Amino acid sequence: MSQTYQLTVTYVAGQTIATWSLDGLLRTNDDTFFVAPGDKVAFRFDGPGDLAECVLISGQMESRSHGSSPFTEGNRINLKANSTLTVGKAEGTWGFTVSFSAHAGDGTTAFYYLPDPEMEVGSRF
Repeated sequence: MSQTYQLTVTYVAGQTIATWSLDGLLRTNDDTFFVAPGDKVAFRFDGPGDLAECVLISGQMESRSHGSSPFTEGNRINLKANSTLTVGKAEGTWGFTVSFSAHAGDGTTAFYYLPDPEMEVGSRF
């Protein structure tokens, strides 16, 4: 049975690097979390202003990881349009980054970056 994980990206005005938590537990930027094929990862953004643009880019972290993305939605995913992603069938470890901008209350846009969460597919059990 598939599971949905809540990945919350937290950003603060004046700080370019965002932080993340998984199902409410704060993680460091290079932490690995474990999922099974068919699981889902729901992204939520918590910070000032409205999300303007947002893209996720992923890549293999080891040679047994086939394909550039662990998600069925592919690579270079627009998270503003599609915030819940499905884990594909390939097993291995992938890292990803999230780059995004948010509208500030004064009419400007601020840019943020979540550097390197890692996701391992197929070794949760």
